[in-house]
Amino acid sequence: MKVDFIIVGAQKSATSSLFVILNAHPALQGCRKKEPQFFCTTLDWRSNLEEYHRLFDVAEDKLYFEASTTYTFYPIKNLTIWDDLYAYNPAMKFIYMVRNPIPRIVSAYMHLYERGYTDFSLSEAIVKNRFYVDTSRYYTQIIPYVRKFGRENVLLIDFDNFNQNRSMVLKDVAAFLQIDPTKFDDYQEIKANATAKRRKKHYKWDNPNLALKAVRKFTPPVWEQITNNAHRAFSEKPKLAVAQQQLILHMLELEINELEKLMDKDLSHWKQIDFSV
Repeated sequence: MKVDFIIVGAQKSATSSLFVILNAHPALQGCRKKEPQFFCTTLDWRSNLEEYHRLFDVAEDKLYFEASTTYTFYPIKNLTIWDDLYAYNPAMKFIYMVRNPIPRIVSAYMHLYERGYTDFSLSEAIVKNRFYVDTSRYYTQIIPYVRKFGRENVLLIDFDNFNQNRSMVLKDVAAFLQIDPTKFDDYQEIKANATAKRRKKHYKWDNPNLALKAVRKFTPPVWEQITNNAHRAFSEKPKLAVAQQQLILHMLELEINELEKLMDKDLSHWKQIDFSV
């Protein structure tokens, strides 16, 4: 087997929802671990392909896929990830979901704060960690894939279109993957990673020791008490100052311009201050 396509990002742009929808299609088989991050965390990926492929339930006549958003965290992880992916499967296809940068950055910050990866305020985090802006450099992140695999093998999806006109977006996805567009399950209300769904646990509980695994398995209420992370949950979205928004938009203006050309889509509203955040 080989993985046929990957949802490569962007983080906090409904990639989890799309993964859930696609995984319910009878022609598709998603990775049991949505984000294995294999090609950006495995130094010798060629020698470990069997380990990677074991993350998939093998079935006949299926297209295999995963959704590691870290594949577009350049330059944080694998600096030549697109070359490695081409060596693995030169016929690979990619889906990249993009979102208005300002609300995406706020959403990414909330996720990282609730998970315990940062203790800074929103305004401090953006100043101290370039990750928030760099991950929003969508053109920079995706153009190496376009150049390596061809524009016809990279599908760009606008987050707003996905939420507002999901049926049309899924028709585009079906055409891109050459699958039956009528075989999707009920998908309109799927919001796989919505904040209100459940409280996020601190990342330190991702890999508990054997004793805590036993607690999690045999006494779930105790596990929930131990891992309670309510004090980090947001009662409302934090606000990003207008001056910081202006600076971010100035930094991303050329990126947005180039993405408009690549998508053949007007994104001028992305260049405006968002007073809702």
